[in-house]
Amino acid sequence: MTAADLIIEAIDEPARTAMARAQIERGWRNIDWLAAHWASLLPQARGRFVAVAEQEPHLADSADEAWAWAKAAHPNDDGAIVQYVRLEEGPRVYAHFGQVAKMR
Repeated sequence: MTAADLIIEAIDEPARTAMARAQIERGWRNIDWLAAHWASLLPQARGRFVAVAEQEPHLADSADEAWAWAKAAHPNDDGAIVQYVRLEEGPRVYAHFGQVAKMR
C-alpha cells in the first residue's frame, strides 16, 4: 500500500454522522441478540453461517447465502451480521510445538 492508496477524511456533516451512528447501533443490536440467543441456535448452527438481521436469525451453508438472505429478508437493516460457527466445541488453542528459539 502506498500513501496514495489511503485517504483519511474528516466527516463533519451531521446527517452523515447520524447515519453512520444509526448503522453501528443496528449492528450492535444484532450482535447483542446473537450473544443472548447462542444456546437456541446450537448445535444445528455448527459448521454453518449464522446471519442476524433485525434480531432475526438465519442459518446458511455459505456466507454468500447468509448475506443474500439478510438483504432479501431485511433490506433496511444495514447492520446485519454474518458469522461462521465452528464445528469443534470448546476453546481454540494456538500453540507452537516446534523449537521456538535455539537454547545454549
